[in-house]
Amino acid sequence: MRRRASAGLLVVAAAVTLTGCATVPDAPDAVGQDYPGTCMPAELSWPTDFLESLPGESPVLGGSVVGLRLEYIDSSWIWRIRSVDNARDAFGEQAEDPSHGKESIVDVRTLEPLASHEVELTEAERQTSGAGAYEAAQLSGEVWPSPLIIEMVRVMNGGAPAWRITTCDTETNEQSVMTIT
Repeated sequence: MRRRASAGLLVVAAAVTLTGCATVPDAPDAVGQDYPGTCMPAELSWPTDFLESLPGESPVLGGSVVGLRLEYIDSSWIWRIRSVDNARDAFGEQAEDPSHGKESIVDVRTLEPLASHEVELTEAERQTSGAGAYEAAQLSGEVWPSPLIIEMVRVMNGGAPAWRITTCDTETNEQSVMTIT
């Protein structure tokens, strides 16, 4: 199993190397789609473990995290992470564009980037008020060994930005959804 997962990551990484940013795979239609019977990959980095430090330490993000999802694609576990990013004009200068974002695919164990591309942020993702990603993850009740956050999405709730968080019970694979403002 470990060899297959590693081989899948190598295939994704090789495709990214050969063809650039255009190889970011489409997200599955639903949270948990195509999971191989469990929501608990081996050697997983939990969101409450990495959300606080990742923004300042990794090229994965342009800025603040505005969404993430645990996915199983091509026999590999990955995190799909969305963040605010600074747009650049034709001269490479920073341009004012609050809708500009970045979506990155990263290895669940090492958080090493496998692919990334520019995205347009939703209205909720552009909002800076309310709880940040790390605070929302802490408020979700994510603790070892369960529940595990498998998705965090910025949404508008009654006209205000909020987090819709999906957790998974690692023993039963049952999902729960909550909203945190």
